[in-house]
Amino acid sequence: MKQLFRLLVVILLVPGFVAAQAPKEPGRWSVGIAGGPLFNQIQGSTPLFQYSNKTGYQAGASLTYRIGESFSLRAELMADYRSFGSSLYSQGLRETDTSRYVCWDCYYDYNIRFFTHYLTLPVVFEYSQELKYMGIAFRAGGYYSVLVSAAHEGYEAFYLDPHGTKPFTLIDFTPGFYRSHYTGLVDDVINTYDAGLSIGVGLWRQVGKSVKIEADVSMRLGFANVFENPLMPEIMHRHAVVKLGLVRQISTK
Repeated sequence: MKQLFRLLVVILLVPGFVAAQAPKEPGRWSVGIAGGPLFNQIQGSTPLFQYSNKTGYQAGASLTYRIGESFSLRAELMADYRSFGSSLYSQGLRETDTSRYVCWDCYYDYNIRFFTHYLTLPVVFEYSQELKYMGIAFRAGGYYSVLVSAAHEGYEAFYLDPHGTKPFTLIDFTPGFYRSHYTGLVDDVINTYDAGLSIGVGLWRQVGKSVKIEADVSMRLGFANVFENPLMPEIMHRHAVVKLGLVRQISTK
């Protein structure tokens, strides 16, 4: 995440974002399109599991209504692609939770990567100012995401050592190595929605009477559990989005 803030500082200093001031009139509508990389980060309190993050993307459209000299209400409709990996390796197996004997040659190995697509609706309040050389906007609000599809790829394996499991008497099983491969779409695993807070900063450059180029960085802090299955770990999405796009003013009333 530190790299994202550094990127924002660089954008603030780039001379190419120097712009002429655009007129601000209450009641002005604007529409835009934008897209860029999405840096996903899984947060949770599950010390046994390890999580790996992969860069995704976000793209879509925005609608802004200026309600005052410096204040606006902005809504976006974005298509999100998010991906992350989940892994667990556990050495040793007890027959029950209270058993004193441990089969140290037995182990469990789990490694799955999830691929998800969401339709996301951020709604934020915007405070904007025209500086000497550019326009800047600060945004804060919330977002709601609906899961469109989810897929997974990976494996789950465990080994029951024939000698190490001889003292086990309560479980009827056949010692050996077991491995299952997973691929394709999944149901009832990933939560059907995500929701949380959204904060960000945007910069713009006027390139015409009613058109401007806009770059922004936003942070999304999710509150909903990523997994729908209650047997899965409780984790949440945290992600940052860097977008570049065009905005057009469509009316003055």
